[in-house]
Amino acid sequence: MKTTDTRMADAILDQLEREAPRTRRVLEQVPEGRDDWKPHQKSMALGQLANLVASMPSWIPLVVDQDELDLNPPAGAGHRPKPAHTRLELVEAHEKALEQARDTLRRAPDDRLMKPWKLLVSGKVVSEDVRHNVLQDTL
Repeated sequence: MKTTDTRMADAILDQLEREAPRTRRVLEQVPEGRDDWKPHQKSMALGQLANLVASMPSWIPLVVDQDELDLNPPAGAGHRPKPAHTRLELVEAHEKALEQARDTLRRAPDDRLMKPWKLLVSGKVVSEDVRHNVLQDTL
């Protein structure tokens, strides 16, 4: 019986490719001009949520290439991408993030994905796990 060696990154890439069309369909349905709408006062605004969903694949290069990410770095505001406001901009942002994620996963060796990665807020660790687990949870 022949066994195939599957890289962890290939399994994550397969998962990304299965999820991408569903995400695109959702982004294509986001109502325009309603970025500040919230179903409840404690909810995230629709525009903020749509931008988060569109950009989720961009976390893959962050997790693979960096050892940690601070969501609120003590030294400053951190990276804030320009928000998308139309369905077309959301889909384009998602496609760009997908391409970067694909490129990163194609070159990611298993030993890198076995190393720990940290999520911080204001310099304090709020989560730490091996990269492949973080990536699977991101998708």
